[in-house]
Amino acid sequence: MDGDLVKDNESLLHEAQRNATVAQTAADLKEADIVDFDGPDDRQNPQNWSSVYKWSIVILISVLSLIVNLAILLCAPATSYILQEFHSTDKLESTLLVSIWELGEVVGPLIISPLAESFGRLPVYHAANICWILLTIAAAESTSMGMLIAMRFLLGLTVASTTLNVPIIGDLFAEQQHGIASGINTAIPFIAPCIGPTIGGFVAEAKGWRWTFWICALIAGPLQILFLILYRETYKVRILELKAAKLRKETGNQRLRSKYASKYSPSVTMRKAITRPLGMLFRCAVVGLVGLCSAIGMSLVYVIITTISEVYVGTYHFKQQLVGLTYISLGIGMSLSAVTIGSFQDRYFRSKKGTARPEHRIPPMLLGTILIPCGIVAFGWSVQYKLHWFVPMIWSAIVGYGYVSIAIAAYTYLLGAFPIYSTSATAGTVVIRNAAAASLPLAGPALREKIGIGWGFSVLALLVVLTIPIPLVLMRFGERLRKAQRYPYDHADQDQSLQSEVTTSPPEARR
Repeated sequence: MDGDLVKDNESLLHEAQRNATVAQTAADLKEADIVDFDGPDDRQNPQNWSSVYKWSIVILISVLSLIVNLAILLCAPATSYILQEFHSTDKLESTLLVSIWELGEVVGPLIISPLAESFGRLPVYHAANICWILLTIAAAESTSMGMLIAMRFLLGLTVASTTLNVPIIGDLFAEQQHGIASGINTAIPFIAPCIGPTIGGFVAEAKGWRWTFWICALIAGPLQILFLILYRETYKVRILELKAAKLRKETGNQRLRSKYASKYSPSVTMRKAITRPLGMLFRCAVVGLVGLCSAIGMSLVYVIITTISEVYVGTYHFKQQLVGLTYISLGIGMSLSAVTIGSFQDRYFRSKKGTARPEHRIPPMLLGTILIPCGIVAFGWSVQYKLHWFVPMIWSAIVGYGYVSIAIAAYTYLLGAFPIYSTSATAGTVVIRNAAAASLPLAGPALREKIGIGWGFSVLALLVVLTIPIPLVLMRFGERLRKAQRYPYDHADQDQSLQSEVTTSPPEARR
């Protein structure tokens, strides 16, 4: 009997050992079937591409974003000519011509983001740019105010740069370089406030308002051709999907799959991609807070943009064709902020060495939430008391500097906090930001008429003052909030990869 018991125990032991061996073999096979980059120096990884190419792409997408901003601002000084041609005296229509664009950009990221995360940046960016150029031509040929406003909305809808530029920077550069790259991506587009209204004023006077649209289309066309030639896919999830598909075809091993392959069906994966931007906005506390701070800051910038023309014509009696020159100060403030804040961020981030985390990108946001209300209040009261025309320009520059400080901090923070899903995180914040930028400026004319520009702008400044605690909360509790309230992503592999990249690995190890 004892012998039988010994034999039974030996049999159980052998069975357990066999099962362990099979399990280990299966695990090894499973690991071998996962397709990833071939080490840290793999040339397929966009971060290992040549510096010349990477910076060229940053400059190119920044210039494409510049053209978008020009299209927004060229229209502003031409508003009076548009109203005159379509026999309109409605101030609401005048404001809508500028701000309706942002309403289109509220909807656009909810379409562009899931498509880009499902099919890659490349095809989505190209398709959106081509549609944008065609719609710009349609806007130039508008036959009614309603048609023009509709075209402006659709133009905002098809803007890809606000959703995809920041994630592309995250694709191309290590985290220590995000500040400078984001600064360039912000600085070049904000040349538009320096030159856009000036060009728009002279062009509208000399050639008519329709040419403010034709100029954008004629410049964007050749740039898009260059973009078609130079740009190649940078989203590492898509790159590894294509690599896995190629290896399955070459080896016949149908088990091969990307490191980021979803465990769900394509339809379920797409549905999750569609809901992810709003899901992250409302279920990830840090995304919601960043979006709220950016939204209020940008909406106050649009209040300034939609007010400058009326102030300098009605209060300071500038000629219509010279009004565009008054936007230069706003653009200068924005450009200076982009250059100084970006380089400061990277130096500060590197100084933290192995302890660096995404929250170390937040300090400029605090600066912005202080500068914007100061600039808005001073702008309003300097106009109210009819101080020298140069004084409001100084304060508009302060507002521009403050907003770009917030924007760069927001962009780089989201890149560090959500490396795989930065497109969705960015799209979520763009939605709330552009919703505020489209709606809040509509309150500007009513406030100016009822209580004057001084008190009206003081009321608006209070909104920004209420956001001052946001960067303080993010700096102190941001990491804890990210760990406790992370949005559920597609599957465990991506979720675990994201968790490790965000919360454990030092910056130099994040690839």
